[in-house]
Amino acid sequence: MFITDDEVQKCIDYLGESAKEYATTKARMKHLEQHRKSVRAAQVLKATGKTISENTNRAEASEAYVNIVNEYKESVAEFTLIEAYRKTAELKIEVWRSLNASHRRGNI
Repeated sequence: MFITDDEVQKCIDYLGESAKEYATTKARMKHLEQHRKSVRAAQVLKATGKTISENTNRAEASEAYVNIVNEYKESVAEFTLIEAYRKTAELKIEVWRSLNASHRRGNI
């Protein structure tokens, strides 16, 4: 497998161009993680069960909590996909560097 200089340049460009999207999706995911906890706590306080356990179960079954959990799940999937693309680009660059170093040493 040979990786061309053009492919490496595309990977470098992608890493630069995707940095903002990567940061934004990670921030969204972290925000939703915290917001999910806040929604759960608010729903527990609103619940009218006789025990804390019952209130917790009602809170976690509430529409507000289910919606935030689904939104969080989507943000994790989006972040994970971008992260995987970026890692693939980084790996291609590393393979290219290794191949070029081996070639310079005469090992290839």
